[in-house]
Amino acid sequence: MRVSKALIALLVLAGVVGAAAFVYDAARPRVHPIKAADARRHPSPTPAPASGDTRADLFGPARAIDGDTLLVQGVEADLWTIDAPELAQTCGDKDGRTWACGEASRAHLEKLIDGRRVACRPEGPPTEDGRWLGLCFVTDTPCQGDTGHCESDLESLNLAQVTEGWAADQEGQYSDSEAVAQDRKAGVWAGRFESPSAWRARETPVDETTAGQR
Repeated sequence: MRVSKALIALLVLAGVVGAAAFVYDAARPRVHPIKAADARRHPSPTPAPASGDTRADLFGPARAIDGDTLLVQGVEADLWTIDAPELAQTCGDKDGRTWACGEASRAHLEKLIDGRRVACRPEGPPTEDGRWLGLCFVTDTPCQGDTGHCESDLESLNLAQVTEGWAADQEGQYSDSEAVAQDRKAGVWAGRFESPSAWRARETPVDETTAGQR
C-alpha cells in the first residue's frame, strides 16, 4: 500500500507539534494542588489605600475633663495608653470608706497643668471613632514633631498620672511606674480600686431592645 507524500508530511508535522506541547507542559511552572486550593479559599485581599493620620499637634491653654482627657484648642485629647477612673467612679480607702476617686484624678491632672499651656502630639494608631490620642506636656512651646521638649514621654502628663497613682497603665507602656505607685499605695491604690474598664462595663446601661436577643 502506497502512502502519499502529503500524508507522510502531515504525520511528521503532527508529531513535531505533539512533542513541542509535551516539552512545554513538562517545563512550565506548576502550583501544588493544596496551595491552589488554599488560594481559592483564602484569596489575598486587595490592599486598602492608606487613609493617613490626620491628627494634628495641639498647643495652648488646657483644662482637665477627667483624669485622662484634656480639652486643648477645642479638641478633647485622650492621654495615650493610660486609663483613669471615670468622673462618677468611687473607690474605697484603707478604712473601707468610699471616696470620689474619679473627681480626685481629674483634680490632680488639673493641678499638674496649674494654669499653664500644654503641648500635645499624636501617639499610637488613629482610633476607630476618630478621637485624638497622644502624649501631652506642660510647656511654653509647641511640640516640634519628635524633637525638643516633646521628644520623650518621661516628662509627659500621661506618665505623671500613672506614677503618682491617679491612672492605670493600659498597654504595658508604664507598667513599672504603676507597680511603684501600687507599692507606695499612692492615689487610687491607697485602698480598693476597680479598673475603669470594669467599672464602665458594670455601669453602662443595657439596651432593653436588644437584651433579649443575646
